[in-house]
Amino acid sequence: MTKKQKQLVDDMLDWYRIYGRNLPWRKTRDPYKILVSEVMLQQTQVPRVVKKYREFLRTFPNAKRLANAKTGGVIKAWRGLGYNRRALYLQQTAQAVRVQYSGHFPCTLKTLKTLPGIGEYTARAILSFAFGESTPVLDTNHRKFYQKTFFGDDIQSDSELLQKAEEVIHWIVQEYGDTRVYDWNQAVMDWVSAHQEDFRLPTPQKRKRTIPFKKTDRYIRGRIVDALREERKVNITALRRQFPDIQNDRFFRIVRKLENDRLILQEKRSIVFP
Repeated sequence: MTKKQKQLVDDMLDWYRIYGRNLPWRKTRDPYKILVSEVMLQQTQVPRVVKKYREFLRTFPNAKRLANAKTGGVIKAWRGLGYNRRALYLQQTAQAVRVQYSGHFPCTLKTLKTLPGIGEYTARAILSFAFGESTPVLDTNHRKFYQKTFFGDDIQSDSELLQKAEEVIHWIVQEYGDTRVYDWNQAVMDWVSAHQEDFRLPTPQKRKRTIPFKKTDRYIRGRIVDALREERKVNITALRRQFPDIQNDRFFRIVRKLENDRLILQEKRSIVFP
C-alpha cells in the first residue's frame, strides 16, 4: 500500500466513527441476527430492510423459533422483501444449525458456506460482524472501493480484489489491532454509499434489453405468493384468471417452479403454503 492509500484508510476509519450509519444490526454480534440482516440486504435497499428486520425478529427472535416455525408463516413474514426463496434458505439454515450444530452457529468460512443459501460474502460477513474475525468481505460496495482505489478502471477478478482487501486488513491489524477490522468492513459500505460518483465503474458496451418488471416471471411468482399471504388456500382456476395476458403453459410452468422451490404446495385444484 502506498502512503496515500494508507492515509485514505485512516481517514475512512475516522469518518466512520462520526458518520457511520446507525443500523440496528450493527448493535448486535448475534450470528443469527447478523445472518437475518445479510440475507435481507441481498437485492433489497437498506431503508426497507431496517423496518422488516425489526418486524421479522419480533416474530422470530432466535434461530430456534425460526427453525420450528411453519414455513408458510416465514414466507408471510417475508412480505415486501421479494426473492421469497431467501426466506426458505434462512429457515433451512436455522434448522441446520439446530440439528447439525446443537443450536450454535459454526465459526469457520468453510463450514458456514455449507449452510443453505450462504455464499462467500455472507459467510465472511458473519465471521467479521458476529465473531470479530479479521477477515475481508466483498459485497458490491467493497468491490467498487478496492477496484477504483487500487486498480482504477482496469477491471479485476474477485480473487484479485480479495487479495488486495486482505492486504488492507493486514495493515489495519498491524496499526490498530483486530478490533478495527469490524469498523473497516462497515466503513467501506458507508463510504462508497456516500461517495457514489467516485466509485462508478465502466458499464459494458453491450447491454441486455430490459424487460418491464411486470412482464417477468419473477413478478408473476411474487403475485402468486402474495395471493397466498391473503388467503390460506387459493383455487388455481381463479388464480389463473388474474393473469389473462400470459399463456397457459407459462402460467403452469411458473406454478410448477414455485412448487419445486418449495414455496407452495398443490392440493387438488388449489395451492397452499408448505
